Amino acid sequence: MRCTLYIELDASHKAIPKVGFVRPRHSNLIKRSELATYQESKALIMALEEKIKEYQKLLEEQVLLMLEEKEQLLNSVIEEEYQKLANAWKEQQIEWFKVAENELARHLKEQEEAILDVKRELKHQIASEVQARLTKLTQSEKLISHLVEVLHSEMDDACKALQVETEQHEDGVTLSIENEDRIISIDSKTIIEELKRGLESI
Repeated sequence: MRCTLYIELDASHKAIPKVGFVRPRHSNLIKRSELATYQESKALIMALEEKIKEYQKLLEEQVLLMLEEKEQLLNSVIEEEYQKLANAWKEQQIEWFKVAENELARHLKEQEEAILDVKRELKHQIASEVQARLTKLTQSEKLISHLVEVLHSEMDDACKALQVETEQHEDGVTLSIENEDRIISIDSKTIIEELKRGLESI
């Protein structure tokens, strides 16, 4: 007669995997030694899992630390490159300002020279025109009348009792007046030449 032996398993052992032993295919029995081996294996696995978690946490910390260091290094490089670009831009701006300043100075100098040329030209034209008119004044009756008045005034001849002698010549008129003490002469040509020299010195 053939007998079959059954053992009752704890509910916590229902999902027990085959760890550390191989049960013969012709038997459904689990020995106590196998259970002990399983318990030890399970404890070892749990210990390994804890150690793995510990190493994983340590690895994560190292990775985070490495990432922070890389980030700091990257930020440092970026800041350094930015500073280089800023300095280069600043130097370029200074160079541009110098070029613009030199160009402005050159332009202002050209404008100043152009203005001086215009002033010289105007001065020459005005001087030429005035000199031409002054030359005509040597024979002007108004000028001669004015000079006669000047001669009477110089002689204190308010009543104009003294005679003014007039001598006409090609380039002007010579006026003379005399009394018992002195003789005064005025040449219109000399006066006009003095005016011309004064005009040229302006």
